[in-house]
Amino acid sequence: MSVASSKRLPWTEQFRPRSLDEVILTRKQREQILGWWRAWIVLWNMNKFWLNTYFTAWRKFIVTDVGRYWYRKYISKWKTFFRSKFDSWISIMSAKGKENQAKLFEPVGRGKEISTDLKKNAEAEIKNKLEEIWNKFLDEIKEQAPAIPPLTPYKPLLLVGPPGTGKTSTAYALGWQEGVVIVEFNASDRRNAAVMKDVVNEALKSVGFIFNHGSKPSRIVLLDEVDGLSSIDDRGGFSALLKLIEETKIPIILTANIIHDRKVRFLMRLCINVFLDRPQEYQAIKLINRIIKAKKIEMSEENIKKLAKYAPDFRTIIEALEVYYYTGVLPTLFRDEMLSLQDAIRYAFSMKAENEVSTFLNVIRNLSAITDMDLGTIILWIWENAYKFLDRKKGLSAFYDLLAYADYLYKVGSRNQLWRIAYRDASNILAYALTKYGKKVNNIWALRRIRVEKPTIMEGLMKLKTLIEGEGESKGLRPLLEKYAKYTHISRKDAWYELKFLSLIAKEKPENIGKFFAKLDLSKDSLEIFCKNFIKKDSICKKLLKAFEDSKGKIRLEEHLAEFSKRGKSVSNREASFKKGEQKGRKGTLDDFFG
Repeated sequence: MSVASSKRLPWTEQFRPRSLDEVILTRKQREQILGWWRAWIVLWNMNKFWLNTYFTAWRKFIVTDVGRYWYRKYISKWKTFFRSKFDSWISIMSAKGKENQAKLFEPVGRGKEISTDLKKNAEAEIKNKLEEIWNKFLDEIKEQAPAIPPLTPYKPLLLVGPPGTGKTSTAYALGWQEGVVIVEFNASDRRNAAVMKDVVNEALKSVGFIFNHGSKPSRIVLLDEVDGLSSIDDRGGFSALLKLIEETKIPIILTANIIHDRKVRFLMRLCINVFLDRPQEYQAIKLINRIIKAKKIEMSEENIKKLAKYAPDFRTIIEALEVYYYTGVLPTLFRDEMLSLQDAIRYAFSMKAENEVSTFLNVIRNLSAITDMDLGTIILWIWENAYKFLDRKKGLSAFYDLLAYADYLYKVGSRNQLWRIAYRDASNILAYALTKYGKKVNNIWALRRIRVEKPTIMEGLMKLKTLIEGEGESKGLRPLLEKYAKYTHISRKDAWYELKFLSLIAKEKPENIGKFFAKLDLSKDSLEIFCKNFIKKDSICKKLLKAFEDSKGKIRLEEHLAEFSKRGKSVSNREASFKKGEQKGRKGTLDDFFG
């Protein structure tokens, strides 16, 4: 084993791939990424042709009355039409798209692979295709225009997978290979609407949409970890991202860690999706051998297999080999330590070992990897998703009996602070149930496609909490519940149950409920939340709100009159006292007047 180092540059940087050939990808993943890039090259050249041929005529046309009318009526249809036709013509996701890409790009060697360099006659074919799409659109709308409108951008590339699986490295490898500048925007940056706009403007600098300066895009915007967009720090960021996808004329690569995040699921409909998973054993061995050879490391077959089996991702493999190179000690690694909750549940049910005992121990380890959640909540998640993973030939009722028993042990143990029962015994019962009744799935890719849903009761509780406590500046229904509870001398919990009763009365007599809420001195915001969630019918809500505002105005007027009357009465009493002092033969004093 070598112990000398020429330079202490982190190995994660030393072995960062400089081309897609150096990235450990499956053939399908590599084809998807290169196919996406070729589609952008074709669109880039279409834009060059449009800029040189149609831009001036379009700009003159759009400022006329006819042009403005045409734009309002047809521009949205044109965008949809062009996007559909372009995608069906060039998309790598179809056999026809692959054939068309092969016609436009130079082949690599004697094989079936193609490069990212256009053939000499490709530009003419691209021009003809654009004009063909335009003529078909005119035939469809049966209208004329002197110039082709601006072209819509192609889809972004979305790389999805756990941390350390090479998403960001893949984007940079493509950039280095193609000579493209990567403008990165990651999770450590604030990504609200304003900042997003600034980054895009920075990405467009020196591009200037002067397409004649190259046959390929010269910038790629990389937005890392889109599932980490915050609703607070990144307010408006997701909407700005969607607008960026719709309008930006340069390629966009997005990365995400969690496939079942709502934002990610929405983006998957708009993108070319490439799924990167934790390394298979053969992929890990390939990377290990590459580094061993480069660094001339002496390492036993046993340690190579151990590292390949237990390393959770490519980054960990490189870091473990760096530690081994300098210390001679291979770090202890457990694949399951970096599991997400969803993966832990999938693997606990379906990844079977050579015998039942080994499977049981693996299940225990998978469940213990979920460190940020108590066992009761884990049981709830498993209860909600179990039907997707169970071997139904073994019977469902027996599994749910064991699950209920594990839940019972946890609740009894935690209530009585018997933590041995709550955790050890309940965990063992739970692990046995998953070991015995989980259905074996050999294909890890098929397993990861099974969606693990959040328990519906948790969704309901979150919605209920938001409704009562409010969100942002809204105070929710809490003010209504507090004032109603105080007025009727009941608890807030009972007040919540009575809101349903009030909503039934409101549907019959909205004016009466409006007056009643005005008497409680509620804010209009609380009343609108009540209407939206309990009444829902617009006509009844309008009557209720009108009665509320009218009554509120009358109450305020009555309060002003009462205050005015009270002050007038007080002044009269003081005047009488002042005069009374004078009648007694002394001068009335100010003390007499002010009481």
